[in-house]
Amino acid sequence: MVMNHEIIIFTPIFTLLIGFIALRISKKRKRSAKSIYKLIDDLEKKYIY
Repeated sequence: MVMNHEIIIFTPIFTLLIGFIALRISKKRKRSAKSIYKLIDDLEKKYIY
């Protein structure tokens, strides 16, 4: 049985990313869609690349 190492590596990262975004939204801060996409891009650059 061969496990795909990419799934093992990236699943926790994306779960953390989605959790972080949900936390930010739940604080009811007024953020534009543009700033949310910038936040996602910054986090992806920091943790994936």
